[in-house]
Amino acid sequence: MEKKGPKPSLTVGREELLVDGSDELFRTLVHNLFAFLNRHEAIRSGHAKYIGLAGIEYSILISISRLQNNQDVSIKAVGDHLHVTGAFVTRVVHKLVELGLVHKEVSPADKRRVSLTVTADGMRKLNELSPIQRKVNDVEFASLTRGEFVALAGIVERLVADSSNAVALQSYLEETAANAKPEPAARHRAKH
Repeated sequence: MEKKGPKPSLTVGREELLVDGSDELFRTLVHNLFAFLNRHEAIRSGHAKYIGLAGIEYSILISISRLQNNQDVSIKAVGDHLHVTGAFVTRVVHKLVELGLVHKEVSPADKRRVSLTVTADGMRKLNELSPIQRKVNDVEFASLTRGEFVALAGIVERLVADSSNAVALQSYLEETAANAKPEPAARHRAKH
């Protein structure tokens, strides 16, 4: 007879996330997402290394190159695009400017902002990478049909927003729990 331990508590409560009352598929999804994200990070790092950059430097460089086709690119626009803080983008952009890959100037539309563009050297590096990038990205997403790809893009966009809300809730719950704990001196007085 196979020995079984106690059944773990559910990690989700929404009926939409339970299959036959079980959260096993949810747990499998979460673990598969970790595996995918770890591999995707390795791919991003490989793309970056090919052009002599760190992963986040590459991400910001390629984001600026894409965004500059449709708008005046500010620090905030890059931060919003990548879901990171403006302060973080500012630090990385400073390095990209020093490397001669990004040009930064006062925005003609708003003198309080900077406008970012990828330099000719930056575009040359991205263009050198693109044949390899296409091959690797095509293999990474090889199992998806066009419909699945479009659906996945929409789902992930919604999950980014949901996960931001979840992080905020987790922080609030941690803070609430920390504030609910009595101070050691108060606990000591309460015993007497």
